[in-house]
Amino acid sequence: MTRPLRCLALLSCLLAAGCGGLPGLEEGGRQADTGNARLRVAAAAEESGQAQVALSMYAAAAAAEPGSAPIQARFVAALLRGGHVAQAGQVVNRALARHPGDAALLVQLGRLRLLTAEPARALEVFERVLAEAPREVAALEGKAVALDLLGRHAEAATSHRAALALSPDSVAVQNNLALSLLLAGQRAEALALLEALAQRGAVPARVAANLALARAASDNAAGGSPPSGGTREALAAYLGALNREGR
Repeated sequence: MTRPLRCLALLSCLLAAGCGGLPGLEEGGRQADTGNARLRVAAAAEESGQAQVALSMYAAAAAAEPGSAPIQARFVAALLRGGHVAQAGQVVNRALARHPGDAALLVQLGRLRLLTAEPARALEVFERVLAEAPREVAALEGKAVALDLLGRHAEAATSHRAALALSPDSVAVQNNLALSLLLAGQRAEALALLEALAQRGAVPARVAANLALARAASDNAAGGSPPSGGTREALAAYLGALNREGR
């Protein structure tokens, strides 16, 4: 499996974590918006599944306030969620030219580099953020994901756990730690984490898919055969390839 495919395989299983105003996927970037009506409308539209309406509102907010780093970061996050990677790159680079040290923008740049299969360069960005803000959960998680993509799972787990200590109720952080443990061969702990998450009820569908993956991996390690077909089989194949390349 090539590095770009390897990156996409792992990223397809992850959830993005956010904290302190740094936008993400399921958890970051959807905090209550105050002082900007367009962002409030965009967040509401996104929550109701109107992705295109939300993106147009984020774009309008960004166009109205080109000098606002937080709003530009929110727009970049929305573009990344929608798969508009090239446009996200243009927006974040333009915004960073105005605000070169802004943590929210740097986190989005790091996430962009993860999506473009550049984990080493992403790691540099997240470490830059952490040098100034060592308790920033979004940067800790970004660093951990980059390390997992580089096959450095022990270091990744340390960063995941640091994020979890700061955000113990985060579904995203727990999900990503479980995947990191699974990649490192610590199947029992990974399975326990995902089973506990699944019991919480209203969690992203990706958690259920990852739980199926962990169960299949555990069954296989115990001498059984992982179930065939569908998402579980595809994820198991992805994880097997990631494991082989990560060693």
